[in-house]
Amino acid sequence: MWIGDDLQTRRVLGDWSLWSLFSPDAPIRLSPELRQELAAWLGSARCYLDEEQWPPGMEETYIRVDQNLPEENSDQAWAHHHVRSGRPVACLSLRRSGPHSTVSALGSATVHWIVDESTHRAFWRDAIEVERGGTEPLERLSAHAFPDLHFHTAVWQGLNNFAGGYLAVRRELQRYLTVLDQHGVWAFTFPPPALALGEAAGSDPSVLPSNQIVERRFHGLNLDISPENSNVRADNNCRRAREITLGTQTLYCEWHGKLERHQNRIYMHPPVPASKGKVVIAIFTDHLPLPT
Repeated sequence: MWIGDDLQTRRVLGDWSLWSLFSPDAPIRLSPELRQELAAWLGSARCYLDEEQWPPGMEETYIRVDQNLPEENSDQAWAHHHVRSGRPVACLSLRRSGPHSTVSALGSATVHWIVDESTHRAFWRDAIEVERGGTEPLERLSAHAFPDLHFHTAVWQGLNNFAGGYLAVRRELQRYLTVLDQHGVWAFTFPPPALALGEAAGSDPSVLPSNQIVERRFHGLNLDISPENSNVRADNNCRRAREITLGTQTLYCEWHGKLERHQNRIYMHPPVPASKGKVVIAIFTDHLPLPT
């Protein structure tokens, strides 16, 4: 987290500066406790202009956001030039939200403005692509990008096992992970008979949905996810290939998402206490064995 060196003196609301907003004549009412907390935080906040390394091109501070006229803004320039050079940096905002096109005399970049948890997650997901580093950014940033998924410790070994390689499936893989992070718990656990988001639960909140309902829910979310046939579990070799250990529990991960019709799979397990109620992402692979 950085701030600009003029944050405490510049106008932040009309003609009002940060500290003048605490005056009795200010157009908003802010508590004395907020003033104390803000003063304490700003006293230790890092100023980006004090950093030893600046992103290439930081001397160019005129930035155009979307179709607006270019304006001199070193805060936006700090994020813009970092993203241009392959380092994900976002802006914190009260009003502007989400990804926006930014342009300087040196190039263009998509910069995220973060205002809430949804835009926060979207920034980290885009950061995986901004870093352009193959499988490593996905593994390192997954806890930020997909905080409602539990990734098994061995799952990352499978990223290089996809047919055609990770780069060939990365966008589809991230689409699956995004939807599972947002709605996976709902699909696996929300009481029937609801088939779509927003539909009411049945009269008994303790009833879990059937496999058929879960599969239809994922289909409605545009994901091809289904459980294995019963003969897969009955085959010892096939069953063991789909089992993982989580804590002291062995999980049979029969649910799988199809990144492509005949190959490249994500194996998963519904939420369990050991995963802290999160969907378990267990195995990435081209394919697991089937009964002969």
